[in-house]
Amino acid sequence: MAARRTVYHVSPSGERAAAAGVKWQVEGREGRRVLHEPHHTQQEAIDSARRHAKEHTPAQVIVHARDGHIRTAYAYGGTFAVPAGGRGRRTGEAGGVF
Repeated sequence: MAARRTVYHVSPSGERAAAAGVKWQVEGREGRRVLHEPHHTQQEAIDSARRHAKEHTPAQVIVHARDGHIRTAYAYGGTFAVPAGGRGRRTGEAGGVF
């Protein structure tokens, strides 16, 4: 049986967090543990998500732009494909990637 992959999302924080200076967040699930980390910059959030992904392979990091579209993705310990027609859609839209 193949190991279950862990997916980390780097996305903009909500309005309340942004007002407090936290602009980006990393969200994911490591087994039973739910991960939610606030970060001041997108680069800090990406670096953190990539660090977590390298520790919990197979894993994938999905980086969202400010408007919710998928900007880029990183895979660790496996090959992950984005379904045809899935790129460029916003998270949660019908036919979206996730």
